[in-house]
Amino acid sequence: MVIAENDSVILYIDEDNISLVKLKSDGSITNKKGIFLHKNIIGKEYGSKIYDTLSRNFIFVLKKTPELIATSLKKKTQTLYEHDISFICLLCNALPNKKIIEAGTGTGCLTYALANCVLPHGVVHTFEYNEERYTEVKKEFEDFEDVINNIKFYHKDIINYNFEDFKNNEIDAIFLDMPNPWLCVEKAKNVLKERGTFVIFLPCIEQVYKIIETLEEHNFCDIAAYELINNSWKFILINNQKKKNNLNKLENSSTNQSAPLNDNSPQNLNMAYRLCHKENKTHTGYLIVSKKWLDDEHQQMEIEFKGLINPPEIHKHD
Repeated sequence: MVIAENDSVILYIDEDNISLVKLKSDGSITNKKGIFLHKNIIGKEYGSKIYDTLSRNFIFVLKKTPELIATSLKKKTQTLYEHDISFICLLCNALPNKKIIEAGTGTGCLTYALANCVLPHGVVHTFEYNEERYTEVKKEFEDFEDVINNIKFYHKDIINYNFEDFKNNEIDAIFLDMPNPWLCVEKAKNVLKERGTFVIFLPCIEQVYKIIETLEEHNFCDIAAYELINNSWKFILINNQKKKNNLNKLENSSTNQSAPLNDNSPQNLNMAYRLCHKENKTHTGYLIVSKKWLDDEHQQMEIEFKGLINPPEIHKHD
């Protein structure tokens, strides 16, 4: 696919340096690799190497994906990581044409991922109370032509919001990332469909106890808790024999001048790999997931009796 002017692309230096850029014919970007002109990117295909103005270093131009978007967006608030985002999309049952409420928007990483999941006709309603973040994220999403029509931004504090813009039983899933989500459970419940999913992200275990009590008070069922832990590994190439082989060749060069001194072919190198932990945060937080109880209690009990739903027992700790 050929890249055109005004396209938003990912410029990839390495896994820690990824940026999202909207291309202009007279634009440029400067990073640790050098100065890169937009006109040298326009007309290329995704995956191409792009060289700097001095033709010394290069970067890759890639197509947008939810994972790369999450990495490239500015991290001005505590953000969810890629493995968190994928699990949240799964728990929210984010499928095509679903309607989902998210609060708060934050950096927009999860917003973009959810919007991709509900294409082509679904909608993500995302709430952000902080005016600066709301304005910044809304402006950034103007460049996301693929999902912008599937997102509605609200500059509102969802705790004091009465959900007057929604009908009862309209929303398929609600996701909350806020310090006191128990304050809006009662009002949010009304717009959630029967058997709709309520997912809450919380960093502290004390908050988990409180939200579980609130969900039980409002007759939510199938309550479960998950701890999000990132335990990533990396591979390091070990080549212990390379130096030894080169020294042996130097010693033999006086008797065999035809032997190449820089023969690095695989058969002459004893390669191995070592596995080690990456330096990353291990604990992100907790996810609490629950379902809205059916209004028809007889039908709800019948579903549970048939074994289609197995709500776990919630143990309360003093």
